[in-house]
Amino acid sequence: MDEQSRRHRMTAESRREQILDVTHAIVDTESFHAATLGRIATEAGITRTVIYQQFGDLPGLFVALVDRESERAAAQFASAVAASGDPDEDDGTFSDAFAGFLHAVDAHPATWRLFLFPPQGAPPELHERLAHAEAVVRQYIADVLLEINPRISDVEYSARTLHVAGRELLRLRLTEPEAASHDRLLAHVRRLTPALLRQAPRR
Repeated sequence: MDEQSRRHRMTAESRREQILDVTHAIVDTESFHAATLGRIATEAGITRTVIYQQFGDLPGLFVALVDRESERAAAQFASAVAASGDPDEDDGTFSDAFAGFLHAVDAHPATWRLFLFPPQGAPPELHERLAHAEAVVRQYIADVLLEINPRISDVEYSARTLHVAGRELLRLRLTEPEAASHDRLLAHVRRLTPALLRQAPRR
């Protein structure tokens, strides 16, 4: 079967995923500014009309991409949390969850680069989804901290500290994978967490 025949046989859902994949590849290596309708159509081997039919317009395509990758990242977050350890083991919960995040970053780097390093020209929806996701992660961290130590002195700032540290370590994994090995990053998380948990109790 030749290429033209394969294009005609592609289902609407497969075509939609193909366009999103092509768009994401351009955004990941360059920016949203580089992902023009003409370039996406050319690299996907389709006409602009097909993009309009699937997404309405270019902003609609960008929002669809952000939504898809948000769902993927959320599923990976849920999987990492589900695999985490017993909160009674102090830092075990966080190190297990962080290990899950590291595996997700390694398996799906383009998804995580989109949120850890938002490309130029990103639609406002990306920043909205990112702000929501960060709030969810901070709340998860705060809940676990309170479960481990109900008398922790400042759970909000402790959660923010762990969140910022974790985000930076994941960024290092993406930008310096050889130096930022799993063992090195996990060892740092294991050193950092107990210091926060040993805070003076609230008065």
